Amino acid sequence: MESPGTEQVKRAINAEFERRKRSVYGLCAYYAGLVLRHFRTRQAGNTYWENRTNLAMDTVFSGAFKEGEDVLGFFLAHTMEYGVYLELANNRQNEALRPIINEYLPQFKKHLERLYTR
Repeated sequence: MESPGTEQVKRAINAEFERRKRSVYGLCAYYAGLVLRHFRTRQAGNTYWENRTNLAMDTVFSGAFKEGEDVLGFFLAHTMEYGVYLELANNRQNEALRPIINEYLPQFKKHLERLYTR
């Protein structure tokens, strides 16, 4: 038999869990915007490859996602078929997306840790 306050404690724990999931999704959305802005700012000056038509640069996109109950994240991606070539050709000398994500990953992890240690 559960004590009278057990149901109230369960609700409070579930509410906190849901609040933290929403916070993590918000953090992912923030970083998705941050990495996209970082890419566009750098690529406007042809940092990664030479912009001939700006089509590849203009169609790079980012977003936050949720898969099921346990997976949340953010991404940076190309829409152009030749985006794979831009990223992987010539021993990745013009690679842009993965290095940007990796650059922000330590900062993202610190923010994520703060959400779960307060």
